Amino acid sequence: MPPLITLDGSHGEGGGQILRTALTLSAVTGQPFAMTRIRAGRVQPGLRPQHVAAVRAAAMACGARVGGAFEGSPDLRFAPGAISGGEFRFEIGTAGAVTLVLQTLLPILAAAGVEGRVEVTGGTHVPRSPSYHFLARHWLPMVQRIGLNASLGLVRAGFYPRGGGEARADVLPGSQGGTLSLEARGRLVGIRGLSGAGRLRGEVARRQRDGAQERLWEQRRLEAEWDVIDVPAASPGSFLLLEAVFEHGRAAFGSLGEKRVKAEVLGDRTARRLLGFLDSDGAVDPHLADQLAVPLAVSRQGGRISTTEVTGHLETVAAVLTVFGVAARTWGRRGGPGGLEVDRC
Repeated sequence: MPPLITLDGSHGEGGGQILRTALTLSAVTGQPFAMTRIRAGRVQPGLRPQHVAAVRAAAMACGARVGGAFEGSPDLRFAPGAISGGEFRFEIGTAGAVTLVLQTLLPILAAAGVEGRVEVTGGTHVPRSPSYHFLARHWLPMVQRIGLNASLGLVRAGFYPRGGGEARADVLPGSQGGTLSLEARGRLVGIRGLSGAGRLRGEVARRQRDGAQERLWEQRRLEAEWDVIDVPAASPGSFLLLEAVFEHGRAAFGSLGEKRVKAEVLGDRTARRLLGFLDSDGAVDPHLADQLAVPLAVSRQGGRISTTEVTGHLETVAAVLTVFGVAARTWGRRGGPGGLEVDRC
């Protein structure tokens, strides 16, 4: 058996990110790991329900032997077996992010070249996590370019704090992807906007769109191509996603509806974030940069990506890749423009 990799879950940005990265790489490479002090120092330290769901998802996909996979656990041991396909269903039971479970599991199934269906219930649009629509419209098209052959579907939205949403994914044997080189964004092709709401009155989705479009036009004379939708939802809420599509790069910025924040104000704030990206250097937005790191490692084709901001999350995921034997490095100063390079292996 390969030697045991040890990880300290209190280091870097986000113990949850270290865990999810380790789970995917462990399952794909066959290297066991032990993680200690998971999320130490947080108000609620240890594994949360969404982390437990990710561990169980990865374990089921690769027949792993696991110790410490329970809510509140500060330590975890994970020894992977052989990856298998099939149908998987996981219930987080809270508003924990469905998308983070999917981002953990889909590269595992795709790397093994097996078919699988994954259904997850929980939060589809929650703070501090990529929303379902960020995954489906922004992340998935990029990882498909490097061989992750999957499709996503939203059964119903689940907004914070109640959750209750459900999303599913179908994974097919992956096509051979090439290296991903995103160093220059190229010319702007267009702006796309998606504004949605569920179980809310007052034309919230339309008002979010109007606030965003007004800011785009006033500041840069930009017109977006809009979709305004009413989504089936287990709980009331709204969301907005703005995307800039370039010849080579792309960026997306999302917001969730908040109590006591007018829909028009939320739209304006989201548009300002997108405009800030347009005025800076980098091929992709900071969130997409760190979320492409693991698929790049799993594809074994490598790649080089520039972004407008080197975040602590990007530095952390690059460090975990290196521990698992995948040469990865960031460049640029944290908080400023830079990027990520993952070697072919």
